[in-house]
Amino acid sequence: MEVEFPKYAFALQYFDTPSMLLRDYIIQFYTERGEIDIYDCRAKRMILRKTLEHKISLSDLYVGNKILVNGRQYDIVDYADEFTRKTLGNQIQSTYAMIKPGYSQYLGETIERINKEGLQVAKLRMGYMYREIAAKFYAEHQGKPFYDTLVRYMTSGPIVAMELVGQNAIAKWRQIIGPTNLDNAKAQAPESLRARFARSTTENFAHGSDSPESAKRELGIIFGDNSIRLVASHQESTLCVVKPHIVKENLAGQLIQMITKAGYQIVGAAMESYDIQAANEFYECYRGVIDNYMEITTEFASGPLIGLELKKEGSFDVVRDFRELVGPIDIKVAKVIRPESIRAKFGKNQTYCAVHCTDIPEEAEIETRYFFELFDH
Repeated sequence: MEVEFPKYAFALQYFDTPSMLLRDYIIQFYTERGEIDIYDCRAKRMILRKTLEHKISLSDLYVGNKILVNGRQYDIVDYADEFTRKTLGNQIQSTYAMIKPGYSQYLGETIERINKEGLQVAKLRMGYMYREIAAKFYAEHQGKPFYDTLVRYMTSGPIVAMELVGQNAIAKWRQIIGPTNLDNAKAQAPESLRARFARSTTENFAHGSDSPESAKRELGIIFGDNSIRLVASHQESTLCVVKPHIVKENLAGQLIQMITKAGYQIVGAAMESYDIQAANEFYECYRGVIDNYMEITTEFASGPLIGLELKKEGSFDVVRDFRELVGPIDIKVAKVIRPESIRAKFGKNQTYCAVHCTDIPEEAEIETRYFFELFDH
């Protein structure tokens, strides 16, 4: 018999820094009203009684994700009961999605389509495939006439590697990108990403796993040992961080499109989840300078964020130019004096201000190195 308002339970882990121990917890999500509670497995007691005072949605609850509750960042490591495992485990899939070399400018359009189909980006890295990784990835094609051309193309420039999560993620992503053959894509699925953006059947924009077994294998190759080398130049560039509230509200795709349509080139990209300590380190120079420092760092650590290293051809000061596009951090002011700016269109207030961007040219290399090199290690 189907339960009208099911309750789902997930196993959590939290790294307790003072004791240097991993602590186990269980979070329960009550679908009738959206309440949660958290149980401490070691102390055998509730540490958070049923409450609506949180920012967790059911779509945030999947194995491998991180969630922030009351200032603590928890890792979701497993299902906590058989009902949740059977109900959600059979519905929620992970798949490997890849934007091939030469198409990173369409990252925004891609993420928007992914979210529109009800899927979430769980991981994202822009980087290079080494030849040995490409050979391992395409091992099934070794000996075929197109193999050398394929490997040469796949190692010719950076890819954008993603793990997508959601109901029927494998089939949905393959439907989003369309048939492998470009002529078939244009004839059978004219709104697919391949039909819209691909240059040829070899350079056909994207890749998607074709089965759960392939997804597991491909995700393991690409993300298991961080097998692709992050690409970031740190020279004549600026950093943009798309904040967690934008990612959670499925607005990241639209925001990134606004950036690329303004002429900015994405030369580095990565999705990361910061804990409170890392958020404080990132914003250290603002401590004591801005009134809402605590609120900003808490929001920064509240979920996945997307870091972008940006360049612009012909720009003599890319930091200043991008700040013009971003607009003032005071959203009311932004809407009046820069109504076409990113913050005027996507920001809510000084805490939920859509993006962080580098303030002055002298900080650009420091910020991009901090974000991408910290993430890469």
